[in-house]
Amino acid sequence: MLLIVRKRTNFSIGKCGVEPFRWSKAVGANLGTSSATALAALKIGGRVAYERLVRPKARQHDDVPCSPGAITTQWLTAVLCDKVPGAMVTQVEVKPASAGTHERHRLVVTYNEAGRRAGLPGSMFTKSLPSVVTRMIGGFNGTARAEGRFYMQLRPQLGIEAPAGYHAAFDPRTLASILLLEDLVAAKSASFCNHRTYVSRAMAEDMIDLLAALHARFYGDSAFATQYRWVAPYPRWFTIGAQKMDLEHYTRKAFDAASHVIPQNVLARRDAVWPAAMRALAVHESQPQGLLHSDVHIGNWYQTGAGKMGLCDWQCLARGHWSRDVAYAVTAALTPEDRRKWERDLLARYLECFAELTDLKPDFEESFRNYRQQIVHALLMWTITLCHSPLLPNMQPEDTTLTMIERISTAMADLDSLTS
Repeated sequence: MLLIVRKRTNFSIGKCGVEPFRWSKAVGANLGTSSATALAALKIGGRVAYERLVRPKARQHDDVPCSPGAITTQWLTAVLCDKVPGAMVTQVEVKPASAGTHERHRLVVTYNEAGRRAGLPGSMFTKSLPSVVTRMIGGFNGTARAEGRFYMQLRPQLGIEAPAGYHAAFDPRTLASILLLEDLVAAKSASFCNHRTYVSRAMAEDMIDLLAALHARFYGDSAFATQYRWVAPYPRWFTIGAQKMDLEHYTRKAFDAASHVIPQNVLARRDAVWPAAMRALAVHESQPQGLLHSDVHIGNWYQTGAGKMGLCDWQCLARGHWSRDVAYAVTAALTPEDRRKWERDLLARYLECFAELTDLKPDFEESFRNYRQQIVHALLMWTITLCHSPLLPNMQPEDTTLTMIERISTAMADLDSLTS
């Protein structure tokens, strides 16, 4: 088996300045409000040091590889070939892809004749948590476990364009996690979007159709909340995350750091942002809930070779009101000029698609008011990306983050989101 040395996660103080490192502040306040967070960081640090020294290997089905380097042909045989009699993985090559809140690697897998005849996937991507930082973000915060459950439990029930999941595992003792996901480039000739991708009207409409199908699937289904209790209600997801990340504090710092891209009428009312965010939580509690992706910025979309828009990176999923995703997707994906021309038409299209799937058609004006309110929550996903605890990695390139902040805050200015 070919093993590749993992790329180190880079840290940078960026534009947000340097805060004096104090254990109680940087760990206690910025990553969590209790001593449990500091204790978890110490335990994870010790565990990761042990793994790098001992280099344990995963060989049995129930093993959770601590890193891509721990993956073996025996383990892959156990998790990929269990439904194909006689199939075996004979070789695996591990190639680094990217690093951030997770580390991503591409696996090139070779099978014996039985595996090849069965058409088992010859390549796939892993998402894992091999470092202290990634385990604190994805493991301690629970997002990696939630994403794995999405791919294994919910993805098969959704008729949308999204990656297939082959295997997911999480170790609650070590907070290690592994996801094996469809290689979209190999399987569907997919191209991944970023902040430089021009989203045409047809692409935007396809994104809207996907979101309508996603939200309609479990909309108002009381059994969904009971059966999938691990999918947190959005107000709880937001509130806990805001406390752990010290979101209000870092949003203020981000307004200073990004002041050159934020419209003046939003910048001048920065003190109204947090109260507006709190008000915007009400619709998630007063209206029926559905499944939300919750992080639908343009970088989490892809386009297949056939032209279909797809959605990946499901670690932030929650239960809540559909306007959260629609407002975020439209304001983060489109140029301000196109958004101004298309957003009402796109919302009307969403409501039509939603009505076809649920026999329920929300009032347009009420829906547009909800759309305006939820834009504030889209902005908060990027203020914490620009300015955050020095213990956290830079999750996005700065030009991406500033583009998102500019687009979303411009929408807030255009639509007076702070008083909606």
